[in-house]
Amino acid sequence: MKKILALIISILIINTMPVFAKTDRTSAEYLKNKKHFALMNPIAESTAQRILKKALKKEVGDGDYKVKFSAYTLSSLRKGIFKSIEIQGKDLEIEEIPVQYIKVKTLTDYNWIDITEKPVKIKSDMIFGYEMELTEKSINKALEKKDYQKVLENLNKKAYPLFTMHDVRVRIRHNKLHIIMDYSLPLSSSKKKKSFMVSTNFKVDNGKIKATNIGIDNAYGNLPLDKVTNLINLINPLSFTLAELNENNCKGQVENVKIDDNIIQVNGKIFIEKK
Repeated sequence: MKKILALIISILIINTMPVFAKTDRTSAEYLKNKKHFALMNPIAESTAQRILKKALKKEVGDGDYKVKFSAYTLSSLRKGIFKSIEIQGKDLEIEEIPVQYIKVKTLTDYNWIDITEKPVKIKSDMIFGYEMELTEKSINKALEKKDYQKVLENLNKKAYPLFTMHDVRVRIRHNKLHIIMDYSLPLSSSKKKKSFMVSTNFKVDNGKIKATNIGIDNAYGNLPLDKVTNLINLINPLSFTLAELNENNCKGQVENVKIDDNIIQVNGKIFIEKK
């Protein structure tokens, strides 16, 4: 998600446009509490939308994008201040993870990204709302990343010598996420890898995604359900995928998650603090 948010800075390319306002009235109080009439604003907004679409295709990849952008005045826009932005994308790729659909929109109505400083500086607190749809392919692609191997390595350090987890992958069937895990038992005389599969839905508890309604599809031996639940939350593929899509200096908050028509639907907020 960080590439999409970072691309908002691309709107500032239009600072090459001439500025007709002599007075630099860019405070939040002035811009939000006054009515502004500027003949050039629709042109500037249209230009920003076109630039963002082009930048999205270049940085994120081919996809179907829709962009809505709203400015206050040309003078404030030159400083990187804008009223709102909404980006919708279908069939795109973020951080090498395929995303079927994403919508990101500002919830704050005064947003300031200053490009006069290097690196660019966030000059106002910004809040974005987002909606996202992930497929089975999305999750499995995320689990192939090196970062997930570190998750398994940390788990194996705690679990040894009871078991060693080798691989995790998912399937989505009948609006349930089925998690297939390959493991071995270091103390067993047999070195052959075994597999077990569980099905789960998800809920949001205090801003965190947790597994719920877990069922054991197949397994070797009798596994207590509470231990399986703890294991699924430790290796939670959905939480990992969403973490990979977020930017380190952004605070994400998941509000709702559900599986509908075998598609994982997630929505929430992203908070970016001014620096």
